[in-house]
Amino acid sequence: MPWTWNLHTREFWPQRDLKKYPLWFVNLGHSYPAWTPLFNWMWCYPLAHGLVYGINETWIPTIRGSETRDIDGCALASSLRISDEAEIKEREKLFKKFIMETYAPKGEKIYTDMENELIGLCNKFRTFDYAKATQYELYKLFREGIQLLYREWETHFYLIYPVYEAYWHCTEIAEEYGGIKEFSPAWHKIIRGYDNDLFVQDKALWELRSRAIELKIDDVFTKNAAAEVIPALKKTAAGREWLEKDLNDFLLVKGYGWRSPRMMEFIVPSWWEDPTPAIAHTQQYLTMSKDAKAPFPLDTIRPKLAKEREQLTRELIDKVKAAKYPDMDWFLATLSVSQRSSSFSESHDVAWEQGCHTTFRYLVRKIGERLVKFGTINEPDDMFLFIPDELELFINYPESYEVKDIIADRRTTWTARKEFKSRSHIITAGPLTPEDINKHILSAHDAIVAKVVAGEAPIPRPETGAALFGLCGSPAGTVEGRAHLVVNNEDVFSTKPGDIIVVPGMSSGWTPVLPLAKAIVTNSGGSLSHACIHCREYDIPLVSNTGNGTMVIKEGEKIRVDATEGLVFRIK
Repeated sequence: MPWTWNLHTREFWPQRDLKKYPLWFVNLGHSYPAWTPLFNWMWCYPLAHGLVYGINETWIPTIRGSETRDIDGCALASSLRISDEAEIKEREKLFKKFIMETYAPKGEKIYTDMENELIGLCNKFRTFDYAKATQYELYKLFREGIQLLYREWETHFYLIYPVYEAYWHCTEIAEEYGGIKEFSPAWHKIIRGYDNDLFVQDKALWELRSRAIELKIDDVFTKNAAAEVIPALKKTAAGREWLEKDLNDFLLVKGYGWRSPRMMEFIVPSWWEDPTPAIAHTQQYLTMSKDAKAPFPLDTIRPKLAKEREQLTRELIDKVKAAKYPDMDWFLATLSVSQRSSSFSESHDVAWEQGCHTTFRYLVRKIGERLVKFGTINEPDDMFLFIPDELELFINYPESYEVKDIIADRRTTWTARKEFKSRSHIITAGPLTPEDINKHILSAHDAIVAKVVAGEAPIPRPETGAALFGLCGSPAGTVEGRAHLVVNNEDVFSTKPGDIIVVPGMSSGWTPVLPLAKAIVTNSGGSLSHACIHCREYDIPLVSNTGNGTMVIKEGEKIRVDATEGLVFRIK
């Protein structure tokens, strides 16, 4: 055989995968740096099932599924258009009916019902008595945990695919009949000015900062490393009050502790397990202001954006109507869904990715604690180096397996794969121009690939003298500042006020640093990527989809970001 799989059949094989799919996009916003084998498996199987489920249950017109592959522990995404145009036309009718009769009028209730379903499923694993369980009970519980992941992704894509497909339809109408292009400042302004559940959590972090100032313990944060703050706070009455009341309320009462610095991974601890990330963000907020009454930055930004959005929305509707678009009910339905897309994208992360993944981590580690006692593995985190079929064997037959040699080998491989900054964000069968890439994206009409993972390929403009060419990801003008490369979780916590963040693709787990950022530059990502959504809402300049920003720009370099034109310049 010319090639064999190490773990599963969705590992990228160029001889096979480039025959049908001429273009693959590296999913930098979710899979960077490289995943552990267990999370990688979850992406390639439960998530891939969710793609098929969501696309076909909601009748996305041009595709029956969106393909995923694993390349060195990171995700590839691609799609192909259905070859039968008659099938596409029939699906278009059914999709339109779904939006008009189900999603537009009932979307909020569908969302809430599915959110409550997942929260209920998670609560079982969070409250289960692992200590008293038999091995068979743990075996059954683990299999239920796998089903949680499958259900997470079914509901995720049932909700998100029609939202993003309707968004794409709306942008096409807005451009043809309203003269407003997707990456224009006007369009970005039409879909922003909304709160979401992640930003609510970030505001609660800001309030932790305010309480530290009120209790006069802010110097404990500013004079100690993040990992040393909690021990230092325990030495004073005010510090203990902050820990026992404020931090406890944040993590456990409000439930914000079921958040992780990296929502797309199991091996990274949640905030209630290790509150150091929350402490570090509190420290960052204290560098911005020592005024206990200073408002959360978004509270002063959003009213202006909302007012601007309302005015531009009215103008767009009038233009489309004046241009005699034949189905205004359809346009208004897609516009309504589009304007909810950003808020939905970030809010759902709390119960879906953040909540389900930290819960599954908890389940797996609690079972791992039992396997450590049997000598099957060395430590609970070793569980994440295996895929479910293997783990089921270990759980049911713990005396029969001792897999420490495999653990050592896989940990070495995983560690070696974590450097991913230099990989191109696309893989092709041969040279493709930006026009070729955009033609393929348009043909497939896969909203997740086009609007989240990849984005429109920018046309290089060397005559401008720019170091990077991208797209207007957020229309907030031109700024200059120090470049700070953020390529992993640790880099997030070294962000300082006024930094221009240069990143492969932004994770929604990093939203607490947004108030510090002067601008953001990304290697990849469409108009519904996390970076675009975040920067629009914070009114931060963003140049998105540069392709090679983290390879061209150096840490500490002074750069100028022209978000309106999608250009990044070096400043000498």
